[in-house]
Amino acid sequence: MTHPALLAQAREWQVLLHSGRATEADRAAADAWRRAAPEHDRALREVEGLWALLGQIERPAQPPSVRVVRRPLRWAVPLASAAAVLLALWLPRGTWVGLYADISTGPGEVRELRLEDGSLLTLNGDSALDWQFVDGRREIRLYRGEADFQVAHDPRRPFTVSAGEAHIRVTGTRFDVRLDPEGADLAVSGGRVLASSEGREPLPVVAGQQVQWRGGELQAPQVLDARQRLAWQRGKLVFRDRPLAQVFAELERSQGARVLFVDDAARALQVTGVFALDDPQAVLRAVESTLPVRLVRLPGLILVASRG
Repeated sequence: MTHPALLAQAREWQVLLHSGRATEADRAAADAWRRAAPEHDRALREVEGLWALLGQIERPAQPPSVRVVRRPLRWAVPLASAAAVLLALWLPRGTWVGLYADISTGPGEVRELRLEDGSLLTLNGDSALDWQFVDGRREIRLYRGEADFQVAHDPRRPFTVSAGEAHIRVTGTRFDVRLDPEGADLAVSGGRVLASSEGREPLPVVAGQQVQWRGGELQAPQVLDARQRLAWQRGKLVFRDRPLAQVFAELERSQGARVLFVDDAARALQVTGVFALDDPQAVLRAVESTLPVRLVRLPGLILVASRG
């Protein structure tokens, strides 16, 4: 089996070579890397296999029967314009973050960490952060994913968390912070925190409330639905009328495959259900059996398209 680190390097070369920005020097360097060891050549051949598979989906070698492939152009057009994006999505999450984060978790991995001040951190799957305790300050930076913070009370040393545009300041309490491409989300389950964004006055958020940052702006506090929002802490995934796009975004923290929507129609479909955090395949089976979508599974990637 090819080592994951070599596969990651091979994927990076493949993305560069198909990005349209590769120079002759880049191509020569990729060729030299390939010839440096048999393991390198094997890794690149595995990556090229996915590229070839995408090509087969775009342009079947033989006319497919109607029974096997319905509406083939539905896949061909998006894939033809997004092949390089697909390869980029196939890169392991956190390839760069992992270089500088103090702690990170893989998909499906939940980890606890006791800090030197006695605070307890619990990281959800596919998360990364680092911390710095200097000059009377306790500072955390969340790079991706989600973490629950049980902060040791110390009025002399404020505890701050930065997550994208979000800034959170406390002296001792319990709260959960999630950071994804849409923005940051804060849920307070105990005590009181001060939430802010750059250049804005801090907003008090108390136990039983949650707030979001969208487009860099801090939104008004909302009532916290702890059963759904903090379900991961109980080993559950709880969805109540959640758009399919959000469901898959959360599911990516539990399973290794990336998800790409081929069309927009499927994104807004609603999902309701309770699932075990350690059984993401149950979510996929439920989606396929109850919603008008079809899933195509590729190595490290799931393509989602609406049916009909």
